Amino acid sequence: MIPLYSVNDDKLISLSGDESRFYKVIPPDLEQMSEDQRAQSYQRLENDLRLAEYGKCFKAYFINGLSYLNAGENASLGDCRLIPEPSPLETFFGTALYSNIEFHPTYLTLNGRFLRVISLTRAPQEIMPNLLQEMTEGLCSFVLHLKRMETVEAKKKLNLRRKMHFSGLFKSLKDIESENAYSESEGLLEGVTRGEVGLFKMECFFLAEALSLVDLDDKTNVILERLKNFDAKAIIEAGALPVIYRSMIMGVPPLFHREIEVPSDYLSYLIPYHRDTLMNEGVILDSLGGNEIKFDLFQKGAHNYNLLITGPSGQGKSMMANKLIYEQIKEGSKILCLDLGNSFRKNALYQEGTVFSECFNPLEFRCPRYLKEFVVACMEDALTRKEEGKLFEAIVKALDHNPQNFDEFIDLLKSDLPDIHHYFSEIKDFFTDEIRAESSFTYCDFSLYPEAIKAPLIIYLIEYFKRLSGRKVFVIDECWHLLSKNADYIAESFRTFRKHDASAIAISQNLDDLSQIQLGRVIIQSTYFKFFFRQNLEVDQFVDLDLSERVKALQSVKGEYSQFLIYSENARKVACYYPTPLEYELFTSDKVDMNHFEFYLEDGGKYLHFKKALINFTELKYPHWMHSENHR
Repeated sequence: MIPLYSVNDDKLISLSGDESRFYKVIPPDLEQMSEDQRAQSYQRLENDLRLAEYGKCFKAYFINGLSYLNAGENASLGDCRLIPEPSPLETFFGTALYSNIEFHPTYLTLNGRFLRVISLTRAPQEIMPNLLQEMTEGLCSFVLHLKRMETVEAKKKLNLRRKMHFSGLFKSLKDIESENAYSESEGLLEGVTRGEVGLFKMECFFLAEALSLVDLDDKTNVILERLKNFDAKAIIEAGALPVIYRSMIMGVPPLFHREIEVPSDYLSYLIPYHRDTLMNEGVILDSLGGNEIKFDLFQKGAHNYNLLITGPSGQGKSMMANKLIYEQIKEGSKILCLDLGNSFRKNALYQEGTVFSECFNPLEFRCPRYLKEFVVACMEDALTRKEEGKLFEAIVKALDHNPQNFDEFIDLLKSDLPDIHHYFSEIKDFFTDEIRAESSFTYCDFSLYPEAIKAPLIIYLIEYFKRLSGRKVFVIDECWHLLSKNADYIAESFRTFRKHDASAIAISQNLDDLSQIQLGRVIIQSTYFKFFFRQNLEVDQFVDLDLSERVKALQSVKGEYSQFLIYSENARKVACYYPTPLEYELFTSDKVDMNHFEFYLEDGGKYLHFKKALINFTELKYPHWMHSENHR
């Protein structure tokens, strides 16, 4: 029997008439705060605990990675948001069927599941923020029963504790433990007297669950071992199990048979007070704590959808960029990828992308501003403002004559700029009169082009990209040194991509080097999102000390995972990317891995479609891997 009189949505009434509410708790993401911000947040939490109503019981739950609170009408818990939860019993029992509970000597069963209650009998002597949540996450649930003592009762208990430890100070051998306990009791008594600290009665129960008794025993041993590491003590509930378990149900008044006294500042570190969060949808990643977080490149509310990925070779930045491309294609976005080093070639072939030909038509887009930037990119030296104005006027006049090809266009410019044709002598063989058809994935291997054509090619590709229909992503590997003469145009393009429903993903090996050039600073300022892989960052106008320290602490293990810091105006979140075997083989640019696959293509995979060949290669290399349908 459930010892409750009624349950009406989130409102619970016990058999004794006590009313309470059940809330889902949305804690802050402590990881995204600085040390000072975390300390202030915990101070606000302790203030709410310290000011809790005398004699009123409340319960804090951590169930399946989520936090809940069973308390009164006007509950408050630091920086947490409290949302009424309409299914309290289903939340606790994990099912709507909770009438078939059977109790055994040291465990209970519920709908084919084995459960065990472990009661804390001595609180951890070593304490750290969010201790219980970090210790139990992914392992078990826990419940805290809490009741703030009145000041008079608290002072009596602390005074008695102080007197008990006072006698230890006069042993023949000095008792350090008694001396410390006496000092702690003395300080706590002063804090309670001044109203700076609240004293609580607390019960703490860990609820382990498994599908077999063997697994339940294993989980129990892990929990007890972890508690031992923090110098805490616990017991497995046996004879009192039915009574204890029923008292854990929300809305049921606690019995405090396993009472422990703790101060409010200590208690604030036991309350589950952290939630990994980033965005509501997008690419699924892992937090440092192993929880699911999501990143959405096209998050509503972002100033722009641009992303800068920076980090040295081998840390995983190309892998992550490939992952974003892979997911964006599934969402229907168009991709234009400017590759430097074959990092994205396999992804393009797997997605049946169009490989950009060596020749292109600069006159395909008859926009004077674009054509001016294209011509400037072909010229050896940067122009003055006056010279750029003269060039722009000449381009407008030339377009009025409707030139049929780029050679004719240059001839028309010669009337105002007599020597301009010399800048195109070396690269004119790369020009064609053909109009390029729109593609869902356009891949350009930058290494195929000579240096003289690279800068104007980028200008052309930016214009081509802007005119693609629908949502689109432009991936640009490291090539910023080529575009110093077009810095203003690149900056304007990056700033206006959002209104074209477009994102630019810019890749660079080192943020410090990028920030030393004008265009680099523009790129940094024009990318709302940034992914920092492990690197040494100097503190400057773009990097504060907290950011530098976080990035320095990141880790990556080749073939297993990459850690990176997701940074924006509203986020500083460490994410972990664990590629599947197929993703690793598809995204890796490691020479050894690439050579292995090329050897397979030349041998057993030469008659297969590229996508099928890569899947078969992955299955051969990872025989225990089972690919899912969406990989196909």
